[in-house]
Amino acid sequence: MMASILKMEHICKNFAGLKALDDVTLDIQDDEIFGLIGPNGAGKTTLFNAVSGFSKPSSGEVEFCGENYTHKTTNEYCINGLARTFQNIRVFGDMTVVENLKVGMHKLIKTNLADIILQTRRQKAEEEKARKKCEEIMEFLGIEKYADDFAGGLPYGTQRLVEIGRALASDPKLILLDEPTAGMNEQETMDLMELIKRIRKRGPAVLVIEHNMKFMMNLCDRIAVLNFGKLLMVGTPSEVSSNPEVIEAYLGKEEEK
Repeated sequence: MMASILKMEHICKNFAGLKALDDVTLDIQDDEIFGLIGPNGAGKTTLFNAVSGFSKPSSGEVEFCGENYTHKTTNEYCINGLARTFQNIRVFGDMTVVENLKVGMHKLIKTNLADIILQTRRQKAEEEKARKKCEEIMEFLGIEKYADDFAGGLPYGTQRLVEIGRALASDPKLILLDEPTAGMNEQETMDLMELIKRIRKRGPAVLVIEHNMKFMMNLCDRIAVLNFGKLLMVGTPSEVSSNPEVIEAYLGKEEEK
């Protein structure tokens, strides 16, 4: 039986009187790819921020890995196994691909300032271990040929893979992907779908926001639908795609003649 890795209970988020999230309750299991969809302005990224430490909810509670994380920081989330990407890619452009991935490993590298300055045996061993892990992740993502290239000069789709690789380097239990197909062509989108499925088999549960409905319907085990900050429904892709309220939220209500 699957266990919950992320619970959101009665999450509300207010901005200067505007209720961006209104009583959202969700339960993400540790063995699934869970999708979050909704029209522009529905509150999807706001919810991501509220359950990953980037922005505290105005009310409600967040539980991660069985512990209350409502008021935890992003650093505490990261240390305990949550990683995320962003709608606008945030790679370190002046660093190589390997260096970007090593940033994601900072919580795992067991050295201190003295080790680095003195180039101790421990520092060299940790550096070698980090390099090997980066090589394994780059091979998994198919970007090993870019290892020593500056990330900022790579094609958009490759930069997205570098960002995902940096998230994987932290050994996450849950990875949050915010609009991962943004800016990608159809082939890159299909390749990314298969990659996310392989990531799930690798270990972490996946929570993904995306506007591409075809992508989501072929990727996710379950999907939640937000509209104007409220939760419309949670269900399988077939249940979601056939729900009249969801269709109305995306296409608008047909006027009576």
